[in-house]
Amino acid sequence: MRTGTTTNGRSVTILGVADADAEWEALPAKPYGALVIAGGKERPDKQLYGKVAARLLETGCAWATLHGGKHTSRLHDIFDTAVVDYQLKHSPDIEMMTSGEDENSLEESMRDAAIYGHPSYGEPYAELLVLVVAASDTKLEEQAEALAKSVKPE
Repeated sequence: MRTGTTTNGRSVTILGVADADAEWEALPAKPYGALVIAGGKERPDKQLYGKVAARLLETGCAWATLHGGKHTSRLHDIFDTAVVDYQLKHSPDIEMMTSGEDENSLEESMRDAAIYGHPSYGEPYAELLVLVVAASDTKLEEQAEALAKSVKPE
């Protein structure tokens, strides 16, 4: 686990997890925003990321910026389906907005999460979770930490 502060004053926690069932060391206070980074190069697994989305919903994530390179639209499909499934099974009042584009670099995705990832009707969430899922090593977590502490609005 890594922690820090974004340039716009948001508290950030960076976690690397192998899967949704692993113990997550720390989570921000509800409601919070998140950047979910798909650590593998292959197409995101529906079951794995569906569980990640459900766990984020359960723990109070209200906005998730998704970064999976050319597979980001696949992550959107998985997350959006997981949100609807969760609403139908547990509570129709639970929401999680998603953002992210296939062509975004990691820096652009971090900017979206840190600067723009909040509801248009309210203030930015005080805390941001950066969740690096299924990365083969910690380099992606280190890169995310550096970007979270330095990224500025365009």
